[in-house]
Amino acid sequence: MKKTPVNLVRIAFGWFVCAAPSVMAQEFAVEWFTIDGGGGMFSAGGGFSLGGTLAQSDAGVLSGSRFAVSGGFWPGAGDGCAGTERVAKTTCKDRNGANQLKVILAGGREGDTFTVTLTDGTSSSGTVNRRGKGKAKFSNRPPADSGDATASWGCGTSDAKSYLCP
Repeated sequence: MKKTPVNLVRIAFGWFVCAAPSVMAQEFAVEWFTIDGGGGMFSAGGGFSLGGTLAQSDAGVLSGSRFAVSGGFWPGAGDGCAGTERVAKTTCKDRNGANQLKVILAGGREGDTFTVTLTDGTSSSGTVNRRGKGKAKFSNRPPADSGDATASWGCGTSDAKSYLCP
């Protein structure tokens, strides 16, 4: 059976009509998902909007230097950012004759990824733990090293805090 744009619109409209009564009985929560195949449709009315996307074969994260771009499958949809992600603390201490910088992150969602990038371009990545925290360590920092530690979370937010080594 050949799928035409008109048939896809009819299918989407039918789904919307069937789902409407159960959606109105809920607390306005929509689970996120995608079906891969191509195209896109958006509908709005009464202060609400509904968007659907098919075929995003570019799923994944592309990164380089201090930047990252998430593509495909509506990145950031679903749980998204907690809204409380932050660089909680930067500490640089002499450890056996070499400076070690620790960057402590807080307020994230469990399982979200992060990358901490220093002013000189050095970076370290990790995953937020079940308590919403993450840690990045940078060893052998030069004496009197200073700058900003910028954290970028996979959900799309970022924060920065200055650091100073002895």
